[in-house]
Amino acid sequence: MKSFACSLAVTCTLTSLAQAQPVAPAPEPASGIIGVDATVVLPVGDYADFATLAIGPLGRVEFPAGPGYVTGRFGVLFHLLNSEIDDTTFLMFPLYGGYRYPLGSGAAYLAGELGITFAYLRTSTSLGSGSDTDTELGMTLGGGLRKGQLDLRGGLFLPDLDDAVGIFGSVGYDFASF
Repeated sequence: MKSFACSLAVTCTLTSLAQAQPVAPAPEPASGIIGVDATVVLPVGDYADFATLAIGPLGRVEFPAGPGYVTGRFGVLFHLLNSEIDDTTFLMFPLYGGYRYPLGSGAAYLAGELGITFAYLRTSTSLGSGSDTDTELGMTLGGGLRKGQLDLRGGLFLPDLDDAVGIFGSVGYDFASF
């Protein structure tokens, strides 16, 4: 009976010690990533007074840094406008850098980026045509999920930190690692 009690005590002690071991953090990223994101922006507020929707591709690079990735995104967003003038083009070219921080096992993440938004507007009427460009400080704040080479992201898109806000979603694909 004493040997059974001793065996039970040793088993319980070893089991409790094994459960007390800290969970290992997610493995540190091993390589950089090159990908592309199909992005949709739904303008809100003052931004929505001018545009109804923006869509476009964004190239993406990511470099391992600490527990996450330093990111860079660049591309073009084509806008559908609330304009009654048929021949109007409005484009945004975001050039942003930031950080993507994995949560838990690394599938979910938080991300933030800051950079420059280049905007281009061109219109033609019966009275003539004209164009204008502008450069503003912009950012994105959001989160997402990664599953293999697929990256789903959503959040806030602020192409002009002063007064423009949109809600964005993107589906990305990682096509190369380095």
